Amino acid sequence: MQKTNYPTAYRQELHERILKASMEEFCKKGIKAVKMDDIASTLAISKRTLYEIYANKETLLLEGIKHKEQQADMHMAEFAAKDNHNVIEILIEFLNMHIQSSTAINPAFFDELHKYPDVLNYFRKRHDERLANQNAFFKRGVEEGFFRKDIDYDILTRITDASMDFVMQTQMYREFNLDYILHNVTLLYVRGICTEDGIRLLDKALAQTSDTISKNAC
Repeated sequence: MQKTNYPTAYRQELHERILKASMEEFCKKGIKAVKMDDIASTLAISKRTLYEIYANKETLLLEGIKHKEQQADMHMAEFAAKDNHNVIEILIEFLNMHIQSSTAINPAFFDELHKYPDVLNYFRKRHDERLANQNAFFKRGVEEGFFRKDIDYDILTRITDASMDFVMQTQMYREFNLDYILHNVTLLYVRGICTEDGIRLLDKALAQTSDTISKNAC
């Protein structure tokens, strides 16, 4: 009798459904407010089935964040490889992707992330991995003529990181939507590293998104 891969395919599909549903709930309500029972109920599965796949909420949260980050990486890799996009177009796509994903996030989600050490360690690891990619991206921008040659990009990266740390530590996202903050950080730092050609492309691209972002400012 021919073997079927239904159990494996179903299990994989169930994993993805759980991650998608749980991240939607965490982002909408905050992490603390969402119980494992709630997720099982939302998916119409037993709590036992859920715990067989994810032992606890922190494991589920970590895997959900990893899954979301992997999807974002895949999207950007596909975008960058398509139609010979230049660094400005790639940068704007990256900004728009993060703006879209952050518009509906409950501030409580960010407040509560620090309670999960494995999640924080994952973000630290991701940050270190991104440094090499950032350096390569800045170098490409210089070669394309859109980024300035006289910028120390190591210093720029450290200052940008410090700025976002300040946003999180002071909970500025409770006063302004995160998409609005990201837009302004882009204007402050990215526009400053662009050549005249880069500024023209950047301003043209930002003009297409600024109206939507300004409506979500508060």
